Amino acid sequence: MSVLIIPIDAAQVAQRERGEQKLKVAVQDRAGKVRSEIVSIEQGKAEIRFEVDPKQALSVAVGPATASDEDIFRLQTLTARVSPAQWRDQRSLTIATVIVTPVWWRQWLRWCRDFVIEGRVICADGSPVPGAEVRAFDVDYFWWWSSISQTGPAAITDSTGNFTIKFRWCCGWLPIWWWRLRAWRLEPDLVDRIQPVLKLNPNLKFREPHPVPSFDMVALNPQPLPPRPDPISPVLALNRQLDPSVIPALRDRLVRVLPQVPELERLRIWPWFPWTPWLDCTPDLIFRVTQNCGGTAPKVIVNESVFQTRWDVPTNLNVTLIANQEACCLPDPGDEPEGDCALFTKVCLIPVNQIGGNSGADPAPVGYADPGGRDRPFSGVVSLYGQFGSAAQADFYELEYTPHGAGAWAPVPASALLAITRGYFDSTLAFPNQWQSAAFPVISAGGHQLYESRQHYEDTHPPANWGTPFGRSWYTDPDHIASIQTVGVFPDGAFDFRLMGYKAASDGTPDLTTGRLLDGCGNNQANNQLAVRFDNRVVGPAIPGTVHVNTTEPDCGITAVRIGGVPVAPCGAQQLQPGTPLEIDFFATDPDGHLDHYDLEVKYDLGSVKNLLNPAQVGTLSLTPLAGGPAGPDYSQAVTLPQTAVRPTWNGGSLRLRIDDASKVFPKTCCYLIELTVWKRNIVNCNGNLSYYNQMHYSFTVLV
Repeated sequence: MSVLIIPIDAAQVAQRERGEQKLKVAVQDRAGKVRSEIVSIEQGKAEIRFEVDPKQALSVAVGPATASDEDIFRLQTLTARVSPAQWRDQRSLTIATVIVTPVWWRQWLRWCRDFVIEGRVICADGSPVPGAEVRAFDVDYFWWWSSISQTGPAAITDSTGNFTIKFRWCCGWLPIWWWRLRAWRLEPDLVDRIQPVLKLNPNLKFREPHPVPSFDMVALNPQPLPPRPDPISPVLALNRQLDPSVIPALRDRLVRVLPQVPELERLRIWPWFPWTPWLDCTPDLIFRVTQNCGGTAPKVIVNESVFQTRWDVPTNLNVTLIANQEACCLPDPGDEPEGDCALFTKVCLIPVNQIGGNSGADPAPVGYADPGGRDRPFSGVVSLYGQFGSAAQADFYELEYTPHGAGAWAPVPASALLAITRGYFDSTLAFPNQWQSAAFPVISAGGHQLYESRQHYEDTHPPANWGTPFGRSWYTDPDHIASIQTVGVFPDGAFDFRLMGYKAASDGTPDLTTGRLLDGCGNNQANNQLAVRFDNRVVGPAIPGTVHVNTTEPDCGITAVRIGGVPVAPCGAQQLQPGTPLEIDFFATDPDGHLDHYDLEVKYDLGSVKNLLNPAQVGTLSLTPLAGGPAGPDYSQAVTLPQTAVRPTWNGGSLRLRIDDASKVFPKTCCYLIELTVWKRNIVNCNGNLSYYNQMHYSFTVLV
């Protein structure tokens, strides 16, 4: 082994600056093995010695002490080469002095810095999102390709939604090394912004977007570009090798032929914005947050795009990330009511003061959500929500019911009650096991059907840290008190419900001798009474090969089609004469009177569709009831003068649609399909979307 001596001279650097940092001196052999030393240059000069194999070619690098052994040869450091021929059988070799100028010294001082991101993930209402995995990504984009790479480790939000990410960021890379360390992909958002601009100059023949980055993006004239360019030659003048050092020169050529677009410059899209990322000493960040709160797979709850990039972030960054509706939050439990009482709060997450006949709501129509608006009854599985007072004697509780106003109270049958599952976040457990579930089955005891109260569950499941930020917090359904299966148990109609409370016996089971009707909270007994309207439908058996659902709740059909007064049979054909009308006889009905609306459309050609009830699309039209009625076609129209439906009932009926000019409907010779769809207003299984519907088709050919 021989000794390699590396003299360093930093005397040009002011003495007060030399004490601020140290240098790293590294030697790399032909196999890529690196040895390094950290040295102080406080006196202005130093010599560093390495024992080396003189038979191997060596690389020497001098740079900032903060650079890793791997990166110091990838950064713009001071380097030297040592070949075996330089030794000439000497036992030691001193290479030429490495002179560190003030410019290098100051650059190295800021090339590798530590960054700290502190932040919070919250839901739209401001409640914290715990147990979520937060990742920060540095963003670069070139033309319509983006490179997004993670910076620092993933962080897990605590029970308050807070997180911290720490990482080291280096700049001053050699361009070719920076490029090799990045992965690239085609970015649709960038394509959408760039492509329309390229079409503004027809003389440029740009390549189509391709997933693989290339500098072969346009065939430019090999001569210097004139101020008003001639038609572009097909000769390729760009370097086919992906050497990013040519990017500044390439930009100079492109900006002369591309239009100026301030918006693209604002978005930092190259070439409208200059781009030398290997010299970027501050990261540009976006965030992605995932969360698995008891599900089978993590859900993405924050996913920022490249156009949400935080450019040139400081070494200490604070962010607030707003999660989407997929996130599990820890809602503020709020103040529980005072006293020994019970309070119904919601049905299917609809506040009781928005359900007719309940405390604080319109008195009629009873049991309908949005009374005086859409007047929606409930169907299927109906979830009830409520609270017990701070002093409630209700370790267990029972739900009783009666037809509305009848006062014939009885326990809700066992066949109608379903188990409840609540979820809680336990901050004392390690990620990802912090999300826990608690089952609340229906308890059958002595002919009674009971649920355990949430408060009793908390009291009997230590440790006693429920509701504290660093203990356990309910995140799903804390106030869910019952689930009722209405189908096959409750007939259609309005029903009242109330809660009975029971204390626990010494063995923890319900003490049935303690049962009593709980007072309503707030000295209002009506708060422990709930009115709900049920409307279930009978379906089946299914009829194969038809779009029509085998039910009359609702029902619909097309009974006749006439063009110019001539009947057109299904699968028939009819010649269209100019100026002739179209008539369609159809029915849309519901025996329960809960129609919401119906649609009547014609479909034809390749994806073409027209709304037959929209004058803007088909011209002058009229709807006439043949039986029943009024015509609608929407519930809000049916209950508004001059129509005559009496809220909340609209049964529909048989109707005739007349369109004065059939050519507005049938513009060309084609096969046409008339589609009638009718919906009920019901809230089904607590889903606010319209779920109960029926449909019918009628197809024929029109010759124009």
